[in-house]
Amino acid sequence: MDACLACDVNEGRIEPPGGPIYIDELWQADHELTPLARGYVILKPRRHVHEIADLSESEAAALGPTLSRLHSAMRAALGTERIYTCSFAETVLHLHFHIVPRYQWMPGLGPDLLPRLFGGEWRCTEAEAADAADQIRSRITPTTET
Repeated sequence: MDACLACDVNEGRIEPPGGPIYIDELWQADHELTPLARGYVILKPRRHVHEIADLSESEAAALGPTLSRLHSAMRAALGTERIYTCSFAETVLHLHFHIVPRYQWMPGLGPDLLPRLFGGEWRCTEAEAADAADQIRSRITPTTET
């Protein structure tokens, strides 16, 4: 396998701002590395997979509850207006979800949000990203075994 940025983060070879936000045996969430916006989280499977169709049954079953817990923690920690989740990438061939906070002062999703986001308009410092990671991590609810 060629070098994989997501695997490097999952294995601790690259440290995201603030360290991992969420880790279990199947999924890992971290603050986005650049960082393009305070609280921009990347969720990826711990195992290297290319697309959603490659997920195991266990990974697929855990995806929804994991996303829900992250969204709830982000909303509580960041005071967001809305949170968007999407998956797109051609440069990192490891399935990952962009969990993007939209604050009240940002435009709603549409033709302006993503170009401005990826253009760096709302870039934050690594310290601000690390603080957001700490705040989100502290608000993740523990799983309950049934």
